[in-house]
Amino acid sequence: MSDHQESVPAVTSAAARGSRRRERTRVLLLDAAELLMSQRAPEEIRIEDVAAEAGVSAASVYVHFGTKDTLLAAVTDRVLTVATDALRSAYEAEASPLERFAGVGVTYMRLLLDHPAVVKYLTATGERGPRTPVEDEVVARFSQLRREFEQSIRDAVDAGAIRPVDPESMSYLLFGAWNGIAALALRRDDLMLPSERLEQAALEAGVALLDGLKAESPRT
Repeated sequence: MSDHQESVPAVTSAAARGSRRRERTRVLLLDAAELLMSQRAPEEIRIEDVAAEAGVSAASVYVHFGTKDTLLAAVTDRVLTVATDALRSAYEAEASPLERFAGVGVTYMRLLLDHPAVVKYLTATGERGPRTPVEDEVVARFSQLRREFEQSIRDAVDAGAIRPVDPESMSYLLFGAWNGIAALALRRDDLMLPSERLEQAALEAGVALLDGLKAESPRT
């Protein structure tokens, strides 16, 4: 075997290691930026802060993403993909309309607690309106998910699984309630509640809500 043939596997292996290393660094930067986005407004986040949180050099941020805006857009796209996939799986679950309705609530609360940057974004855009294309995309995507949740409520009503309610109003009410509950974990005062307690409280509230919404069994 020639020296050239022997070197090919080594070159391929080195390239694979380099690719894995670049991907690890990219994930570290995305995770770090997402954490900071849950704590600060986008304009308050600096490249140096992201790099320090990720444990890499500031130059790595520029190598992987070019600009801060590109990095934050990549974080948002990743979170939106996770949110869309998780909620649509809940909407399309092979379950009764009532179970599907309940499952959406659990899934959405878990999403908000796992990705507090979503709560921060939704709160900021709600108070002042979207200011960037990225924020426009967040609002558009969650508006679509809210409409899909509205349809899941309508399906539960049509199936007789829950008592007649206005699906649109109920979807807005629950959407606002879940976001408000999750926002308590981001507070920095006496109103802050740890995420594990929030999840338990949300589950208990969800059970009470379902009990109240269940359609009454026909009397015999």
